[in-house]
Amino acid sequence: MTLLWAILAGMTLVGAAILIVPVLRHQSKADVSGELVNSLVFKDRLKELDAEREGQFITEEQYQQLKQELELTLLKDVQDSQPDLTAKSSAGKWVAWILIIIVPIAGGIIYLSEGYRPELSEWFQQQEKMQRVMPLMMSGNFEAAEKEGVNIGDFIRNIQIHLQQNPDDAQSWYLLGVSYLQVEVAKQSELAFSRALNIEPDNIDYLMGHTQASLAMNNGQLTPKIHQTLLQVIQQQPQNPKPYMTWGMALFQQRDFQGAINIWQQYLQRPDADQRAVKLLQRSIDVAKAGLEQPAQADQTGQALHQQKPELSVTVKVSDTIKTQLSPTDTLFVYAKATNGPPMPLAVVRQTVAQWPVTAQLNDSTAMTPDMALSKFEKVVVQARISPSGNAIPQSGDWIGPTKVISLKPGQQAVELEINSAMP
Repeated sequence: MTLLWAILAGMTLVGAAILIVPVLRHQSKADVSGELVNSLVFKDRLKELDAEREGQFITEEQYQQLKQELELTLLKDVQDSQPDLTAKSSAGKWVAWILIIIVPIAGGIIYLSEGYRPELSEWFQQQEKMQRVMPLMMSGNFEAAEKEGVNIGDFIRNIQIHLQQNPDDAQSWYLLGVSYLQVEVAKQSELAFSRALNIEPDNIDYLMGHTQASLAMNNGQLTPKIHQTLLQVIQQQPQNPKPYMTWGMALFQQRDFQGAINIWQQYLQRPDADQRAVKLLQRSIDVAKAGLEQPAQADQTGQALHQQKPELSVTVKVSDTIKTQLSPTDTLFVYAKATNGPPMPLAVVRQTVAQWPVTAQLNDSTAMTPDMALSKFEKVVVQARISPSGNAIPQSGDWIGPTKVISLKPGQQAVELEINSAMP
């Protein structure tokens, strides 16, 4: 912001100089021109007198008298012109000082009335905040970002700006891919992970991110390429729980419960298994076993999941004033994110605008990645948003309402939200 004001001040001074310098130069030239004219007239008249004397049109006495009169006339003209010159010089200086004062004031008034917008100041404030928060988020300190009120849309926009200046920053491409994955933009997520892999092709985290994005693009279906990639990661890093989780979740979503159990148990049998992953996978295996016992009743399987893991039943209402401004093509987003964690949503439901009220279910099945499941956190912030453009990234003109902080418990919890305002 300081740089902007410095630039505006410099432009104002340049504009004032453009107006003042010609005024001063014009005054100087005008003074010289008056004296020059008087001198030339005197010389021409003296030459005429000399010619008349030589031609004997006038006597010597008459010549001397006319020459004296001519000299007196020239002296009088010079004396008469001195006050005018002083006045003109003084007037020129006053004009210059008036311009020096008026031009900056007029420029400031015009900027404040026509060029200044509050949104510009807000934008600069947001940029200053992101300059403080971005290094923290890049290092994984999402709690600091949460305290600053930074949402995933802000993070995505600023990391895009960062990548325009640093296109070879593989870690930033990876974080951008994770962010896109969280807001369900699978194609852009896959492209971001691809860029990270092009820079660091041996990074397993980048490879797993690309695999998860590819799964999302294929509606959770295991393609031969994805299957081969997961096998490759397991061979290279058998102690890494991510490929087992991803592979098992893909089989679970295809209702291949036994296949999912087999994959997850392979990791549980390892002596170096991560205990945090063990707890999560054990709960997932219990749910898969429930699905095997009642394969024909998907609803009962879902109930078994709900009994062991938290689920938020979010009812969204819309104020009457906003309801009349909505279109059937608008998109409703209902999501939950951790109060002390990454700004990306943990669970998201996306659907077109329908009759109100609308009820959406947020649980581990609506999570984008197993590592960021709803059940792994104790408290979440729940919010609903309507986007006329259908963009997953919040933007000006979207419809929102107050958020609610929920302490998660096993089983289903009811939450009510109302959308009643527009994003600035």
